[in-house]
Amino acid sequence: MPFGFYKQRTNKLITGVLAGIADRFRLDLSITRIVFFIICLVGRLGLLAIAVYILAAVLLPFKEDVYADRYGTGPRKIKDAEKIQKHKW
Repeated sequence: MPFGFYKQRTNKLITGVLAGIADRFRLDLSITRIVFFIICLVGRLGLLAIAVYILAAVLLPFKEDVYADRYGTGPRKIKDAEKIQKHKW
């Protein structure tokens, strides 16, 4: 299950915002790009869409980073635990 909005490093064309939106809502990426392009051609709505796209490109995290932080996909860390001594219990 996705966690909010994010960008994607895979399938990105420019910044990955549209790839993240398509993945989040389970849409076809090509259709998402075509719809965004058509919206950009419409006067003031297009300027608003471009402004929101730029803002999202700056503020949104990458999906891979969100999953790495949430599930800890990095190397395992050594715990700071003391060794158990025999006959001390």
